[in-house]
Amino acid sequence: MKSIWQDIRLVIQNPENGLWRLILANIFVFVVISLSHVFLSLAGKEDWYNQLLEQIALSSQPKLVLYKPWTFFTYFFAHFEVFHLVFNMLFLYWFGNIIHSFVGQKRLIQLYFLGGLAGAIAYILLLNSFSYFVMKGPIYLNGASASVFAIVVGAATLQPNYKVHLLIFGEVAIKYVAAFYILWSMIETTGTNAGGNIAHLGGALLGFLYAYSYQRRQSRRPVPEEKIYSYSMTVQKKIQDFVEQNEADEIEEDELNAILDKISTSGYESLSKHEKKRLFKASQKND
Repeated sequence: MKSIWQDIRLVIQNPENGLWRLILANIFVFVVISLSHVFLSLAGKEDWYNQLLEQIALSSQPKLVLYKPWTFFTYFFAHFEVFHLVFNMLFLYWFGNIIHSFVGQKRLIQLYFLGGLAGAIAYILLLNSFSYFVMKGPIYLNGASASVFAIVVGAATLQPNYKVHLLIFGEVAIKYVAAFYILWSMIETTGTNAGGNIAHLGGALLGFLYAYSYQRRQSRRPVPEEKIYSYSMTVQKKIQDFVEQNEADEIEEDELNAILDKISTSGYESLSKHEKKRLFKASQKND
């Protein structure tokens, strides 16, 4: 057990392990929820467990959310079923690594949180905008699916032809994986988990917009080589101006002879601007 805690501590302390911090946070919350269920059930306090879930899951009713605004964030770290957790964490790991590799862990974490918030907004707005979804009482949303969908679609937008290995289909471009899950969520918006699938689509839309915006910003940046060349030319000009401002007015005979030898060998046009200026000064002196 000691070695396990040491491994977890190393993950938490390493600033480059943003992806694993997200995964560990989800696992930690799941363990706390599961153990709470066990202990409260044994104590005959299952109602307390239900109240706990209502404090971390996101209600479909805006009035209840206003009293518990923290649920906008806690819901996408809360899983109540182990397979829900495993499925989300696997996709978070696979596609999160792609995002981390191409745009860095800071944007990965941003995308996770923004995707979760986008899913929450879509969930509340749509469930309260169509009569088909109107419920007699509140329903609750939980799980990182909206955040994961944002990361999946974001990765597919940035690197659509990046391939992953699927056990049955072999190598598949991630754009097809993302397209499949978006289509499936659209079909299931009238199913038993309508609210969850609406949140998926909200996260997916955010993931696309985030990645598209990032690509647009990158395309507007100047090419690095051009910036280096421009900087180099600026420095060179400053050095040349400094030399010209501080050069001696008198031209030595050796310097003059070197310039004349260069003319005889390569012609007058081979002289630099500085050498032409020095030759002009020598001719004025001779006059």
